[in-house]
Amino acid sequence: MDFDRDTLASAVVGTGGAWLLGSALYYSRSRRFNRVQLKGLLYAGGGFLLSAVAARWLQHTGARGVAISLMGTICAMRGMYLLVRERAALARYRQDRAAGPPQPPAAE
Repeated sequence: MDFDRDTLASAVVGTGGAWLLGSALYYSRSRRFNRVQLKGLLYAGGGFLLSAVAARWLQHTGARGVAISLMGTICAMRGMYLLVRERAALARYRQDRAAGPPQPPAAE
């Protein structure tokens, strides 16, 4: 097997995608993440795997391989967007909770 740049890049991206899908499967059973986070993990993992497969085995097909790789990239970006958005909402919730109840305006 040739360990050229494309093979190594596909292996890294594919491993990351498999890790994200495995995390989604594992944590869906433990109820550690909410539905939006699981959806983000599934989108990102599937997208990374799709891109890796397209880059490794569909490269010779021309436009079809590029289109599948782009679809994988779009799925991965969607998943990452969902994860970042949910993380920001959780941080905002924690910040609001730490601030306590709103204080009435001070009388002058």
